[in-house]
Amino acid sequence: MPTGTQFGADAVREAGGSCDYRTVGMLYLVMAIVAGMVGGLLAVGLQAGLLPQTLTDAWAGGDIAGAAGRIGRRHGMMMVFFCVLPALSGGFGNWFVPLLLRARALAFPRMALVGWGLVAASFVAVLAGLSPAVPAQVSLLALMAWCLGMLLQAINMVATVLNMGPMDQRLRDMPIFVWAQGLTAMMAVMVMPVLAGGLTRIVLSGGDMSGQIDGLLHVFAGPEIALLLLPSIGIVSQVIETFSRAPLQMPRVVLGALVVMSVGGGSVWVHDLLHGGLAHMAAPAVSVQLGLIVLPVLAVLLAWVRTVRAGHVQASVPMEWGAGFVALLLVGSGMSLLPGGMANVHAATLYAAMFALFAGFYYWIGKMLGHVAPVGASRVHFGLTVGGTMLSLMAFHGLPGVMGAVLMGLSVVVFAGIVVRVGMEPGTSLPANYWGPGARTPEWQTPSPTRGDA
Repeated sequence: MPTGTQFGADAVREAGGSCDYRTVGMLYLVMAIVAGMVGGLLAVGLQAGLLPQTLTDAWAGGDIAGAAGRIGRRHGMMMVFFCVLPALSGGFGNWFVPLLLRARALAFPRMALVGWGLVAASFVAVLAGLSPAVPAQVSLLALMAWCLGMLLQAINMVATVLNMGPMDQRLRDMPIFVWAQGLTAMMAVMVMPVLAGGLTRIVLSGGDMSGQIDGLLHVFAGPEIALLLLPSIGIVSQVIETFSRAPLQMPRVVLGALVVMSVGGGSVWVHDLLHGGLAHMAAPAVSVQLGLIVLPVLAVLLAWVRTVRAGHVQASVPMEWGAGFVALLLVGSGMSLLPGGMANVHAATLYAAMFALFAGFYYWIGKMLGHVAPVGASRVHFGLTVGGTMLSLMAFHGLPGVMGAVLMGLSVVVFAGIVVRVGMEPGTSLPANYWGPGARTPEWQTPSPTRGDA
C-alpha cells in the first residue's frame, strides 16, 4: 500500500512559513528539558523532605497520610505530560519522521505549531497551579488544553506518516521508528478525547476537583505506559540496529507487538472506561495488562536479543542508554507479576522512557546541531542517572530515597551543562553518517547538521 500523496510538499512547506518540522521538534525538546528540570527539582524536594510544610499540607487535600502519593502524581504529571511524552513524540517525532520519510514538511505545519503552543501554555498554567493559592480549576483547564494540543500533534503525525512519504513507498517498508510514532499518534487520537471528556465531567460535577483529577490521572496510567513505551521502543530499536551493525531481526514480530500495544491497549482502555467508569477502571484486570503490555514487550526484547547476536556490538553512549532501557523493561515486566506491583511498573516505565529519551538525544544530537556530545560528560551523566534510578526504585523515602534524589539532581546538572555546551558551540562539519555502516535509515544520508530539504 503506497503511503505517498500527490499534493505538493513544497506548497505545504511554503504555506507553513516558519513552521519547519525541525523548528517545531526543537521547541518540544526545549520545553521538555525545562519541564524535566522542574519535575526533577520537585522529586528531589519530595524525596529529601525539602518541600515547604504549607505546600505539602495544601496538596494533601485533607489526606495528610496520602500526601506523598498525591504529590508524587503531580511530579509524574510534570514528567510525563510535559517532559518525556512531548519529547518522544513531539520532539523526535516531528524532527525525524519527515527525514525518515524523505518528506520536506509535516502534513499540517501550522497545526504542529498550534499544538506545541497549547502544550506550552498548559505547562505554564500547571506550573502556576503548583501554588496552593491557585484554584484547582487552573490545573483542570491546563490539562484540557494539553489534551487538545497532544491531539493536534497526533492527528498531524498520523497524516504525515500516511501521506507525506514517497509515492512508491509501502507501509511495510517504513522504518520501525516511523511505525512507532504513527502508532503512538493513533493511540493518542483514541485516548485523548476520552481523557478530555473525563476532565469535562469533573468540571460539570464540581466537588473536590483536586481529588478527582488525581483519580483520573491514576486511571490514565494504563494507556500512559503504552504511550511512553511505543516511541521509546522505536528509538531503541534504531539504536540497537545501528550499534549491533545488523538489520533488526524479526521486524514483523516487533511491528505486531507495537500494534497490539497501540490499537489493542487504547481501544480496550477506552471501552472499559466508557462502559464501567472510573470506579471500574481503578483496578484493571491484571490479565489484560499482562497481555497488552508485558507480552508485546517480551516479544520486542527477543527480537533485540537476536539482533545483537546477529551482529557485532559497538560500544557507544547511545547504546549504553539503550541497554539501560532494556534493563528497566525487564525490571518492569518482573514487577508486573508481583501482587500490587503495577504502581512500581509505572515508575519503572517512566524511568525507562527517560533512558530511551537520552538514547535518542545522544544518537541524533550531531544530526540536529552538527557535533556530538562530549563522551566523558555523557558517561558521567549516564552513571549518575543509573545510580539515582536504582536507589529511587528501591525506596522512595529514607536514606536510599534521599541518595537517589541527590544523584538524580546531580545528573540533571550534568545534563544541563552538556546541553549548554552543545547548544552554544558552533556547528562542525560532521560526516552525514557519523555512526558508520550500522546506521542505515534515510536521515543518515542527509548532511550533519540537517539544514536543507530532506
